Amino acid sequence: MTRSVRSGLEPDRQRLYAVDGLRGVAALLVVLFHLLRNSPQHAVLAETLPGVVQTVLDYGRSGVAVFFVLSGFVIGLTTGNLGYRVVDGLRYSLRRQIRPDPPYYVVVLLVVALAVAEHWVPGLAYRSISISDVTWNLVYLQGFVNAQPLLAVAWTLWLEVQFYLVVVVIHVISGAVTRSEEDRSRVRHLLGVVLAVVSLALPFTGLASGPTFIGGWWMFALGLVLSWLASGRIPAGGAVAAVVACAGWCGAVNLTGRADPWHGEWFSVATALALLSLTRRGGLAWRPPTPWLFLGSISYSLYLVHLPVIDYALGAFFKLTGDSPTFAVAAYLLGLGGAVGAAVALNRVVERPAMSWSRRVRIGPDDCRPARQRRSG
Repeated sequence: MTRSVRSGLEPDRQRLYAVDGLRGVAALLVVLFHLLRNSPQHAVLAETLPGVVQTVLDYGRSGVAVFFVLSGFVIGLTTGNLGYRVVDGLRYSLRRQIRPDPPYYVVVLLVVALAVAEHWVPGLAYRSISISDVTWNLVYLQGFVNAQPLLAVAWTLWLEVQFYLVVVVIHVISGAVTRSEEDRSRVRHLLGVVLAVVSLALPFTGLASGPTFIGGWWMFALGLVLSWLASGRIPAGGAVAAVVACAGWCGAVNLTGRADPWHGEWFSVATALALLSLTRRGGLAWRPPTPWLFLGSISYSLYLVHLPVIDYALGAFFKLTGDSPTFAVAAYLLGLGGAVGAAVALNRVVERPAMSWSRRVRIGPDDCRPARQRRSG
């Protein structure tokens, strides 16, 4: 076991303020992108806004790549005290899902309710949603069975579920094949890296990953590697080598024309570099400016609710104002404010209670120890 890194983590609560700030940035990027390209005013905005502004806003789509790296980092830390039995993995999975499920379910059911209400408006085009569509969406399997997606951003959620389940399976496997903690860590690291190599090789094979996790695993794995550094499981050189290797891969996919049009791969590497720097400098507990912490605190709710706000609130605004450039820009700003307001409501009414419920699920022996013992252990 390598010497622990001075990462700046609080010993008992491990509040990652810097990660919260990065989440806030990522959520804002995604919202700004969708406000441009998914709003009813998108054609007017495309004619009104300068090209450079549109280009910058388009890159906001790559905020999802930032989320993937951050998720790998956080999950790598939260599985540090996870037991190796199957029941431990099931408990962790339950605890993990209790947090995101209620807000997601509320937004999905809101979308269904709005779709039903559309049937009552004469002359309004509406979409039909079946019970099976709702069911598959609620269990994150819509991409596997070609069910109608009820929330466009949910494709990232089903990948997130797969990511952490793979981590849990790897954890349980490592406990089954060896007994010493050091050997178990080696097994986990080896399996995670092997999957990352497969993920990086995928674009050069011509094969598509479809709805499976493997295509995006390398971004998640970057976060995992940096969590191993922050918790002292690997030396700094190993983490630096992983980041450099991924940067080289980004250059290769760009040169061969296989890059993401929005360059999400570079956003992933930039996020990894930020985490690496914060970890090495003991800055993970650094508090970013209050606006970023605020956005970070509501980032998940904001990610879930912003598209329904754009679809319905800006749709109604567009019917009233038409193709006015002034009103299109006003709608953009109003949409941002409306999305943030809706996210605050969802966060306070649903997400925060769900987080409180999740903490009641014990995932390992360390959960059974009082806080004073955890600090001294």
